[in-house]
Amino acid sequence: MSLDEIGKLEVEENIPDKLETYLRDLEERYKYYYELEREKEVSGLKADIFALSSTEHFRQVFTKNIKIDQHYTKEYAIVKAEKRLVSKNGVEEFTKYLKSLINKEFTPSVNIMSTVINGVLVSTSGFSEEAVSFTKKFKFSKSFLLGIKGWCDIRLILVDLKKEELYSNQKGKEVLSAYKIKSESGQGGDRA
Repeated sequence: MSLDEIGKLEVEENIPDKLETYLRDLEERYKYYYELEREKEVSGLKADIFALSSTEHFRQVFTKNIKIDQHYTKEYAIVKAEKRLVSKNGVEEFTKYLKSLINKEFTPSVNIMSTVINGVLVSTSGFSEEAVSFTKKFKFSKSFLLGIKGWCDIRLILVDLKKEELYSNQKGKEVLSAYKIKSESGQGGDRA
């Protein structure tokens, strides 16, 4: 075996470690702001990480005890890891799944003003050019009862552990830095 072949084998053996390291790192980032579950089944899909953040907003009059209005903002993160090259069809299926959650799992109501779903696909083998292009063009925002029952947005984020690159739709750019890949040396050089 040549040195190049040995080097390639070492890289391929480290891919599962890199994936688990990234997922643990993401879990650490989430745990301060989100309720978090690993390996949770959500509407037929086994999510590697499922996280929920709920923020209460209200206005007060005179004292803290008198609230004149109140609503919640909910943010969900669904992280799915893949060990294969993800094609455009794979990303499209994931976005269809995310859209299907809106009326099933994440029901709009008068008390919930805004719902954001962060759909995160992590791949150890990368994404096709078509998948990346589809992601950058993807848009989804839905208003419920003319906004009285709130609205929902989807942020789509792709994490390519092979190339150490991140891709997202326009809405996903708001949180893209939270998904940066830490460098292996641990000395700066984070990739976002």
